[in-house]
Amino acid sequence: MQGKPLKSETSNSDRYAPWLQDDATAQNVSHNHADEDDNNPCTSDLLGRDASYESLSSTQSSIYSGLEDITQAIVACPDEYMYPRADTSNALTELSSSNNSSDVSKLTHASPPKTTPSSAGAASPRTNQSSLGKRKATEDDSLGLVTSPSKYPRTDTADREGVHVIAHNGNLQKAFDARSICYGVQWLIAMLHTNGRKSYSDIRIPLLDQMKGTNCDVAPDAIRQLYGKLTEGSELQNTDSYFAKERAVTSPWKQLDLEEDYVSKVEIFEGFHRQSDGWYGGKVRFLCTLKENESQKLRPSTSPTARWKIILQRPETGPSSRFTRQFGSKNFIRVRIERRFLSHSEELRHFFSQRFLLCGVIYRAFYAKDGNVFLVATDETADGSHHLPLHARSIPPPSLADFLSWHNPIRFNAGQTLAKWTARFALGLSNSVPGLTLEQYNIFELPDTPGPSDMTDGCGYINRAAMRKLREILPLESVPTAIQCRIAGAKGLLLMHPDDRENDATEPKVWLRTSQIKIRYPSGQSLASGQRTIDVLRTSHMKTPSRLSPETIINLGENGVPHQIFVDLLKKSLDESVDPLLSWEGPKAMEQLWFNISQVGRVFAARLSREAGGEARVMGYSAGDLEDDNEEDLDPVDPDAPRSAAWWADEISGCPSSLEETAMALLDSGFTPQECPVLRDKLTAVVKSTVDRHVARYKLDVPMSCIAWMVPDPFGILAPDEVHIRSSQDNLLQKDGSKAQTVLGSVLLTRHPCKLPTDVQKVTAVQRGELAGYTDVIVCSIQGDRRFADLLAGGDYDGDKAIVIWEPTIINTFRNADLKFSKAPEDLMSHFLKENITVEQFLEGTDASGAGLVHGMQIALLAGLEDSSAVGKYSNFHDIAIYELGYTHETTIRLAYMFCNVLDGAKTGLRVRPEVFTLDSARFVLRTLAWKEVNKSRGVSTAASNSYPAKRALNTRTFVMDVLLRKGKEYRDQKLAEMERKMKSFLSRKRDVTLSAPWEDAQHRANKLEQKYPGQSNPLREELDIIQHHVEQTYKLHKERVDETFSEKPITRRQDILRSLSQQLASLPKPEDCLVLSAKEIARLRASCLYLYDHHKSGKGWSRIPWDLAMRELSCINCEGTGKPVQGSFYAKFAMKQSLLKD
Repeated sequence: MQGKPLKSETSNSDRYAPWLQDDATAQNVSHNHADEDDNNPCTSDLLGRDASYESLSSTQSSIYSGLEDITQAIVACPDEYMYPRADTSNALTELSSSNNSSDVSKLTHASPPKTTPSSAGAASPRTNQSSLGKRKATEDDSLGLVTSPSKYPRTDTADREGVHVIAHNGNLQKAFDARSICYGVQWLIAMLHTNGRKSYSDIRIPLLDQMKGTNCDVAPDAIRQLYGKLTEGSELQNTDSYFAKERAVTSPWKQLDLEEDYVSKVEIFEGFHRQSDGWYGGKVRFLCTLKENESQKLRPSTSPTARWKIILQRPETGPSSRFTRQFGSKNFIRVRIERRFLSHSEELRHFFSQRFLLCGVIYRAFYAKDGNVFLVATDETADGSHHLPLHARSIPPPSLADFLSWHNPIRFNAGQTLAKWTARFALGLSNSVPGLTLEQYNIFELPDTPGPSDMTDGCGYINRAAMRKLREILPLESVPTAIQCRIAGAKGLLLMHPDDRENDATEPKVWLRTSQIKIRYPSGQSLASGQRTIDVLRTSHMKTPSRLSPETIINLGENGVPHQIFVDLLKKSLDESVDPLLSWEGPKAMEQLWFNISQVGRVFAARLSREAGGEARVMGYSAGDLEDDNEEDLDPVDPDAPRSAAWWADEISGCPSSLEETAMALLDSGFTPQECPVLRDKLTAVVKSTVDRHVARYKLDVPMSCIAWMVPDPFGILAPDEVHIRSSQDNLLQKDGSKAQTVLGSVLLTRHPCKLPTDVQKVTAVQRGELAGYTDVIVCSIQGDRRFADLLAGGDYDGDKAIVIWEPTIINTFRNADLKFSKAPEDLMSHFLKENITVEQFLEGTDASGAGLVHGMQIALLAGLEDSSAVGKYSNFHDIAIYELGYTHETTIRLAYMFCNVLDGAKTGLRVRPEVFTLDSARFVLRTLAWKEVNKSRGVSTAASNSYPAKRALNTRTFVMDVLLRKGKEYRDQKLAEMERKMKSFLSRKRDVTLSAPWEDAQHRANKLEQKYPGQSNPLREELDIIQHHVEQTYKLHKERVDETFSEKPITRRQDILRSLSQQLASLPKPEDCLVLSAKEIARLRASCLYLYDHHKSGKGWSRIPWDLAMRELSCINCEGTGKPVQGSFYAKFAMKQSLLKD
């Protein structure tokens, strides 16, 4: 199984050399260099690229260099190509700055710079098989476009659909290059251009001389410089120190500079992988949105692509991926598409099959999923130029063909369907953290455990040496039992190896199951270091307690669990969450309240997640993915306004962003809900959101439950109906109220989605000594006639989580459903069209020319550009069928399987037959369910405007969700009424004399000075008047900008508005203009004046305004003399143990 070390013979002169193809697949190749040369004596491969990055007389060895090739090229070329007439048309002339497609007649591949390093994927033969492939490498590339890597750029001639100009000006690009303007500034200028805020013609060349420098030095102020706002206005001139921590995590400029700096220092660039100091690249995301071209709406166009335009947004930091680490952040763009546009799928595919020109670089779309299209920079250039712009030369992009081949060589994966081949590009885009890079001979393929189905599907092994190094690298608190990762062409889980001999080895090793390997590479091919790196997505964790979703509640209710049990769980969950928030009495009441708020809002996990940035998920701080694409955020905000990151505090005012953190900050500053109306207001909002979260979303906490990954039994010792559950901590609640590491006895297992009666299974949890080390996972049997995970909604072991329930009231009443429901109806496939072909069929039916094949692959890769609403619709159809027909009705079962197949349609190529969808829609689309309508806030309602309530089937008992809806509303009203009574008992317009004292004292001192020195100037009074006037003006501005629609805005927009207001307040008076008051005194008096002014102006005696704009100073005034100052970075990590709060 273990292979020999690989030896690369690839030259440093071709950085992205295609991989070699073996003899076994050579028959699939219908052409080679000779064939192409026969068709065209001067092929596009022989135009526009030098023989090497050195002179033509270079004798540097290469797998594709040599003077004989150059001689052959010269002999083959006609005279008009060898001796062109003097013509300046080859220069990159200025293209139209509109967003319409322009037909660019000359598209070539750029001449690479001298410093371009070798291919990271270069190969050399290998003597035996590894997990990376089964074929022997010979001399053809993986695409089958040519029989050896090309020395020269190919001028595409078969694919001339034009170029869509996102933003580009040829003359301005030359000016950028002449001044080495960094890419961050170029992107921001292009962003203003696409937003219609600045035209390229507005950019004056002398202004560019002021914008030279690194991204960090220039980009933050670039837009203000363009608008001449750098020294204008009343904003604070420098807020960097206030938000340094936030910007260190969120600002893209430093990361871009680090990538450029790294490239400049390495002789051979092989990607931005983890360095000895822990840094790695690929963390910057370049985002765009697709919009309708307003100028084309009112006039017919001959081009269906003229309807659309791409709008740039500000770059931001985010999770890294294999692609961005390998090729650089700036070589990728993600275009977000609003859901309403996805119904124009054919039109969008046509649009995105074009080339896109941005800042002198041609981008090509290579993948589409979930309303996002991903573009990659290529080495093509426009109008015959053979040189990339200066900003693209440091990390030269590959050709589209080489990029596709680097990740997923199509001819080595001809056995799979085309839909699955395209889906594999998601592996390179997965949010991941680079871990340990392995030697290729330490990556092994391991057959799956045989059985009726893959009993170990998706889960391989990793030895202890590798796990320990991953713990040091990431870093983790302890060595995990399993990791979810990507490595080479594989995906899924890697579980600690069961063999002590392998675990005692000092070299890190992994064993990949055949089922995990989604992409095959030539067995004699050396992989790039990035492909040999364990890219970690998550590590094993066990969370307790878990929550029941509506689907699981329905399943349990239909399988015998009494409805009252769920009602009791709902009431208990509400009581335990809300009651502590309304308990304000006792010697430690405020500390207990502070702790309870932190628990309800998961405050500490949120703080750690913010600071960890793209590594939050792998560290276990975030339960979900950080990429939350709310479509409300798609509309560009004012592009020249500063942008904040979601949920970071306003460090100027000192006010946190979230409700829970604001309430905690008020509490630990000495305020109490009895005396502080704004604290009561925040608590009211916290209680309401907590109640709604439990009632409207039907999230029921089950004390005796947990959730963790399912993994296959590594020893094969568990019986078919047995599982092993062990936590790394004593946190699993037992029947006697104690907590332990293990669960024993009958348990229920389920996972999402839970659609079928058999998607919850009762099994027995046992304890086995051999499995004692496998903590924080759910070990499932590999015996029996079916993979156990497959019984749970068709799951496997590549990272599927299961919920385990051992609550006696549920366990004792639940009964397993008939296993016949776990098998799809025999005629299910007759309801689908299989619009998929194999890769082999695709290759046979595609133009054999290089450009034709690449174009065909691109069209296939854009198949994900379609309206995915059918998934939600079939889920809703199924819910209505349950209600009207019954849980086990044959139509209900069919719709459950329809949903599952629609969900996986992108990979399987299955699409619902139009006539079937029409019939299902006619039957179910106009129905509504009362229990679902109460929760429209979770997303777009699936009900039509003329819909009517679904009717419960006759002679059936009351539906469990109807019971929870009725009881939930009842409990909600009770809790909110209790809260209202509590809050009203403390209503008062009483002024806080502590907060008003500084201003009143200063006014008193000013009055004394006037009395003592009548008729003389009073600088204190003058400065106080300036403060008061400024406070009143800022107060008025707050009233205007924070209106009744404020809470409907995206969180980042709300933060931006409040930050601009707090900066406005803090900007005047300037300490250097004051004779009497110091900076500290000014800040203190502003806050006190604002509080007192608000008390008089507000009808109820208070508002949020003083706290929005001056919370830190008000808190300091309140706790002066009773506390101590604490640095923010320390405070953010302060936590409180519940054991310390006991009386």
